[in-house]
Amino acid sequence: MKKMASLLTMTTLLMSAFLLSGCDSKTSNKKSTTTSTTSPVTNYPYPTPYPTTTPNPYPTIPSTNNCANGAPNAAGVADAGQTIEYYKINQPFIVTHGTGEGIVVWNSIDDMPSGVSQNILYTDARINVRVVPHWVNGGTDKNGNPCQYQPQPYTKLQVGVRIRKQESSVGDFYTFTDVSPECPSATREFQVPEGTNFPLVIEVMNIKWDFSCIDYANRGYPNYPGYCPYAQVWPTECIGVEVQFSTDSTKDLPGPRAY
Repeated sequence: MKKMASLLTMTTLLMSAFLLSGCDSKTSNKKSTTTSTTSPVTNYPYPTPYPTTTPNPYPTIPSTNNCANGAPNAAGVADAGQTIEYYKINQPFIVTHGTGEGIVVWNSIDDMPSGVSQNILYTDARINVRVVPHWVNGGTDKNGNPCQYQPQPYTKLQVGVRIRKQESSVGDFYTFTDVSPECPSATREFQVPEGTNFPLVIEVMNIKWDFSCIDYANRGYPNYPGYCPYAQVWPTECIGVEVQFSTDSTKDLPGPRAY
């Protein structure tokens, strides 16, 4: 009886081992199954960068002597005896996180720096504008949201600007393109709205960069559709833009014109 019980026990153990081995084999085969894909980075273009307070490497700031349209602080042109220099919205300049298409990130009615009067936009004869992109390292955007990631090394920006009168939501719109950081764009001579007794309104929107295209190329996807040459700035990133403008009461903006 003891021998028979022993044989039964051994048989049971062998069957259990066989069944367990079979289950393991099936599990192993399932895990070895893979799928291939040619898609680039998952969830691109909104990755989560690594936070840091000391950007490394910090993007190279170009010399203002090498800017295609002259230095960003060049003197204005007194074409009618004006003595007032053109205006610069740079204390502080506009700081914004990346946003979607058509969203106004700054307007002169609500976002003018403290102590600057909207009356500087009174004009019925001239409103010329240019923009200067700036690196942003730390601090906050205009809404108080922290700029917590290192600046990405973009090389060019697109910046949309609209000039309108306060009584209207539409106006003259222009996209400045191929603007290098820390350098001014060419100057756009905007149409002056008629029939208003109020200061004009400047709006900034549709800021795009070339870094998404650069990043795709670095990952092996050059000229990736939808992101080259320009794409919306990532919502994790901060971009700085200085607006410079002249009216008939000020010296005119220097440099070439944008048409």
